Amino acid sequence: MKSGQKKSTYECKGFADDLLTAFAINTSTDIAHMHPERFCECCHLSMRRIICARAEKVHHKCTLTPFEWEEHRNEGCKVCEHFRVIAKGGNSRKLTVGRGRQPGLTPNMVAAHLWNIAPPPVFSREPYPPLSSQNNTTVLEELKCVVCANVLSQPLELPCGKLACTSCIVERVTASATVCPCCLLDGGLVSTEIKPASNLIQLLLKDVLVQCVVCHRDVKAGYYEDHECTQSLTPGEEREAAGLLKRAISTSPDQATVQLATGGTPMIFMKLTKARHPTTAACSRTVKTRCSEMHIARSVISGGEPSALLESEVLTLNDEEKKSLLEKAGITNVSISPAEVLAIKTGLTIPWNRLRILRRNLKGEMALFSFPSTSGGEELRVAALVYIPDVVLKVVDLLEENQRTGRLTWHDGVIPASEIWLKLGGDKGGGSFKMNFQIVNVAAPNSVHNTCVFCCFEADDTVTNLHIALDRYKDQVAHLQGMQWRQYTIKLFMCGDYEFITRMYGLSGASGCYPCLYCLVFHENMVKPLSARGHAPPRTYESICTDHQRYIASGVRRKQVKHFYNCITEPIFNIPIEQVCPPGLHITLGIFTKLYGLLEDECHALDLELALLSSEEAHSSFDTYSQELQMLRSLQSELKQAEEAYAVLQQMTTYISLVIGEKDPVTADFFVQCEEKKKYLGKLEAEVAKSKAIVEKGFSKKEGPFVKALDDALQSIGVHCQQYFGGAFVGNHVHQALKECNIQKLCRSLCETAKNKLPHRSTQAEHRTEILVKAFSMFARCHNIYDHNFIDETQAHALGW
Repeated sequence: MKSGQKKSTYECKGFADDLLTAFAINTSTDIAHMHPERFCECCHLSMRRIICARAEKVHHKCTLTPFEWEEHRNEGCKVCEHFRVIAKGGNSRKLTVGRGRQPGLTPNMVAAHLWNIAPPPVFSREPYPPLSSQNNTTVLEELKCVVCANVLSQPLELPCGKLACTSCIVERVTASATVCPCCLLDGGLVSTEIKPASNLIQLLLKDVLVQCVVCHRDVKAGYYEDHECTQSLTPGEEREAAGLLKRAISTSPDQATVQLATGGTPMIFMKLTKARHPTTAACSRTVKTRCSEMHIARSVISGGEPSALLESEVLTLNDEEKKSLLEKAGITNVSISPAEVLAIKTGLTIPWNRLRILRRNLKGEMALFSFPSTSGGEELRVAALVYIPDVVLKVVDLLEENQRTGRLTWHDGVIPASEIWLKLGGDKGGGSFKMNFQIVNVAAPNSVHNTCVFCCFEADDTVTNLHIALDRYKDQVAHLQGMQWRQYTIKLFMCGDYEFITRMYGLSGASGCYPCLYCLVFHENMVKPLSARGHAPPRTYESICTDHQRYIASGVRRKQVKHFYNCITEPIFNIPIEQVCPPGLHITLGIFTKLYGLLEDECHALDLELALLSSEEAHSSFDTYSQELQMLRSLQSELKQAEEAYAVLQQMTTYISLVIGEKDPVTADFFVQCEEKKKYLGKLEAEVAKSKAIVEKGFSKKEGPFVKALDDALQSIGVHCQQYFGGAFVGNHVHQALKECNIQKLCRSLCETAKNKLPHRSTQAEHRTEILVKAFSMFARCHNIYDHNFIDETQAHALGW
C-alpha cells in the first residue's frame, strides 16, 4: 500500500461467517462497547487466503474451535496496555508479526475500559426512584455529578479529583471529546489517573434517601430493592379479599377466627366489629359483646391463657390507672370488722377512746405488694393497706393533748428546752408491717401507749413494699423535720432494727461490702482494732443520694454495687444519719443470744463426750464428731449468708423491674443471678442436711445432762428461751440474766456438772467457765451504759474502747 493511502477497514458483522470459518471468531456474541466493530485490510487478505486454501482441499477439516470473548482483566487489555506504554515513555514497540506499528486506542476501547473499572450500580433496574426531601442538602451537593448535576451513578474520580458518572464520561469519550469538563485538561478523560470513587463515596450514595415509587416511603438507596414494599389494595381487591375472609370465617368452628396457611407460620384472621360509639357510651349488651371478642383475641394471642395475659396487662398500668381500676371494681376501702377491732385493741393495747379516734382517721385500700413466688423470685399481689393520710395533723393533735395534760417533759435537760423529739420506726411481726411514731418528750417514750401506728400493710417489709407504702409520706416527713409547734422545733429521729434502717436508707444490708450505716468501713476491716484500721469516712444522707445516682448512671449492675458503697436504692425519708438511733435492744438481744449459744455449745460438747463414753452407737471417737460438728457450723454460717444475699437480690430484682421494666437487659441479668443463687442455696441446704443427719445421729442437744443443767439454771433466775423464735430472748429477760450474780449462776453450771459427770474434764470446764464469765461481764458493763440512758461523750468513748 502506498504511503499516504488510507488503509481500508471492514465491518465485522458483514463477514461473520467468514471470520468464523477462517479464525473461529464468533462475532454474534460481541459486546458493542467492548469488542472491535471493524477489522483491517491485512486481516481481510489473510482471511481470504485461508478460505481459498480450504476450498481447494475438499477433504480438509477445520481443527479450530469457536473463540469466545473473555471478561475484562487488567492483564492483556489493549487499553490498559496502551496506558502503560504511555506512562513508560519512549516510542511504541513494533509488532513482532504483521506490518506497521501498534494500532492506537479507539473510543470504544476507552469506553470499554471505563465501564470495567466503574463500581457496581446502586439500582440494578429502572425506573430510578426519586430523591426524598429528607436528605441532607450539604451532603447531597457533594454527591452530584460535575457533568449532569444529578446524583452520581457508578461514580469515577477524574484526575482533578472531581466525581462524575461513568455514563457521562463514556458519552463524551465516544463523541471523541477528551477534555476534562472541570479542569479543561486535554486528554483528561483518557488519563490513567481515572479510578473508581472511594468506598466512602459509595457508602454515602447507599445512604441517600429515595422515595419508593410503589409505597411512597423513604428508603435508603442501598436497601431500596430489598425493602418490604407495601402497596394498598385497590377497591376491587378489597371487596374480593373481604368476601373471601367472610366466607372462611362463617365456615370456621367458632365463626370468629380463621387460620390460613402461608408456607411458614400460619396467619390467623379474627373478626372484630368496628365500634361506632366509645365503650363508656355503649349499652350493656354491646359492652358484653366487646368483652367476648376481646376474650377470644386474648385466647389466640396468649396461646390459650387469656387470664395470664389479662393479669400482665394490669401489671403494665401505672399507679394512677391501677388505683382507678380498683376504685371502679369497688375494692378501694378496707372494712374493719368488730373482731378485727378487738384484735387491734388487744395487740396494740390501745384504749377504746383512742381506738375510736384511730378508726376515724384511718384510710384503707387494696394495693399491689411484692410477695415471694412459689417458683422462686418475687411476684406482685393485691394486699390490704391501712394508713393515716395526714401524719402531720396527727402529730400536732397528740402534742396538743400531751401539752394539755402536762405530760411533756425534757428529761432534766437531756432534750434541749426549745426542741420536741419525735421517733419514726417500723416493725415486722405477725404477717404485717407497722410504721409508727413516738413522742420522746414524755415519761415513758418507748411504751406501747406512746406508740402511734400510722401505716400498716399485710406483706413483708421489703425495699419494694416500703417504697409502695411510705413514699406517700415523703413530703410530710420533710415538713415535720424542723417544723415549728408553738415555741418548739420538732426534730425527727429514725429507729428500728438494723435491717429495717438499712432498707429505709437504700443500703444492701449487713451482708454488703460496706455494711455500716454510719461510716464507709469495709467489712473485712471491721474485725480489726480501731488503732489498726483507723477512722473511716462518715456517711451522710447527701452522700447516700449521690452514690445511688452514680450507681443508676453506671447501668445498675449488681456486681458493681460495692464501688458505690452498697447504695442500691434511694432513701425513703430525708432524715440525717446523725439522727438515726442505734438499735440498742436488737444489739443486746443479738449479742446475748450469741454468748448464750457459746455457753450452750460448750455444754453440748461435754454431753457428746459423755455420750461417747457410755454408748458405742453414735461415733467411734470424740475428735471425729468434733470435726463433723465444725463442718456443720461452717456450712450453716455459709448458708445463712447465702440466704441473706439471696433475699437482698430478690428485693433488688423486683425494685429494678418496677423502675426500668421487665424487658430491660439489666433486669434479665438480675433474674439470671437469682436463678444461679437459688441453685447454690439448694446445694448448700443439701450439704447442711447431710451433715446435720450425721451430727444428730445418736444424740439430741436438749437431752444432755450439761444442757439440762444450764436450762435449770436459766429457769431458776426467771429467764425463758423462746423456742418458736429460734431460741431468742425477750428484752426484760436479758436485763435479768446480765446481772452479775446470774452470770455466775449460768456459767458455773458448766463446771459443777463436769465435777459430777466428767471429773477428768473438770479443769478444762473451769477454764472455759472463767472465759465465759469474763465475756458476759464485759458485755453487761456495755449494756448498762447504753440501756435506758442518754449517753454522754465519756460513756461513748468507753463503749468504743
